[in-house]
Amino acid sequence: MKRRIITATLIASAVLMSSCSMPAAETETQPAQITEQTEVTAQTDSLQPVIADPTAASSTVSAPSASTVAETESESNGTVLSDQESLDFFAAHADTYLLSSGAGGWAAYLELASDGSFYYNFHDFDAGFYYICHADGQFGEVIKLDDYSYAVRVDYFDMENAEGEEWIETDTDGTQISFIASDSYGIHQGDMLIFYNAGTPVSELPEGYTVWYLMPRAMSEDNLPDPFPLAGFYNPEEDVAYIEDDYE
Repeated sequence: MKRRIITATLIASAVLMSSCSMPAAETETQPAQITEQTEVTAQTDSLQPVIADPTAASSTVSAPSASTVAETESESNGTVLSDQESLDFFAAHADTYLLSSGAGGWAAYLELASDGSFYYNFHDFDAGFYYICHADGQFGEVIKLDDYSYAVRVDYFDMENAEGEEWIETDTDGTQISFIASDSYGIHQGDMLIFYNAGTPVSELPEGYTVWYLMPRAMSEDNLPDPFPLAGFYNPEEDVAYIEDDYE
């Protein structure tokens, strides 16, 4: 299969409270309590000073919010695959994945190898210039989220040319072609992509994933096959998806 030219956190870290300091409202009332108990003590030594229950304040401050609990639970839902399981995963899904809207002359391909390495190829043509991005990459940690999806981290992504770099090449017929290096689209080093298996129910897929299947085919959502027949990588931060290239 020849390479083509062009360019979806889930696992989010739960940030817990970094301080258990007393809330401002309780801090402001503390001087009044101290003054009151000082006055009572001055009147008679038999009266015990009134001290606020420290455990009540502590539990109020340290109790995590509902959103923090949800984030913590979601972080622990996945199962990290072993090195061998990860290799088996990549070998099972080695293929070419396409990102395209079907409009204009642009497209992006991600060619996944059985060891988790991949080649990235983006191209576009506009106003006499070819915009391209070629890169070599490597997927790392794989986390099984459920029966249909996995989280896959982009550990390495090295572009052949720096974004904005310009150069001219001469074609075999003597024609000069102007190139401009582009950024990648929907995939960068450090990204956590979501991989959806072929056969995933449409109800389990985000709209930002399925739309990249519908657009290049000029297909309506009513005609979307269910279960979804193709596998693909989804970037939830950029809301784009690389779907198995079934045009070959």
